[in-house]
Amino acid sequence: MDYRKLAIIGEVGAGKTTLVSTLSEISPIKTEAKSSIDIGKQYTTVGIDYGRISLSEDTALGLYGVPGQERYSFLWEIVNKNLWGLLILIKFGDTPDYDNLENLLTFFAPSDKQTTCVIGITYCDTADDQELAALSLEIQMMLQSHHIVAPILNIDPGNRDSAMSVLHIFNAINNQT
Repeated sequence: MDYRKLAIIGEVGAGKTTLVSTLSEISPIKTEAKSSIDIGKQYTTVGIDYGRISLSEDTALGLYGVPGQERYSFLWEIVNKNLWGLLILIKFGDTPDYDNLENLLTFFAPSDKQTTCVIGITYCDTADDQELAALSLEIQMMLQSHHIVAPILNIDPGNRDSAMSVLHIFNAINNQT
């Protein structure tokens, strides 16, 4: 059996745990705890969320959702080895934490490690096209400063079809190389 790893990273509340739960064929391992500070939601991930999905009869994909806060960078170290893909989730509506995104891009260094990278903008069902275009442009400029070429998609982490479309994008990109 061929085993691959997908790291799912991003800011607090972007949908990492939800996406792992939506895609996983097994009962996912979740590491959420009640937040001790106001982060806009009651629970937050404090470890590695893990799920698994079969890509084919002989290929499995491990889904590793990790906290986006730099204080959990020791978990980033564990996950950031031999990645098949890196999915960065950015929550629409709040001003993106560009410093955090900068730290994630620097640490995971998908361009240097030749890791396929996809950006997912989540919770954007109420956004208009101009708002999404402006956000995508800002993200694209940051990606370019890291020499990263990555598609930027609007996704719903709780919708299986939407979540699966992200895996199809990764598969298509990885099969081109």
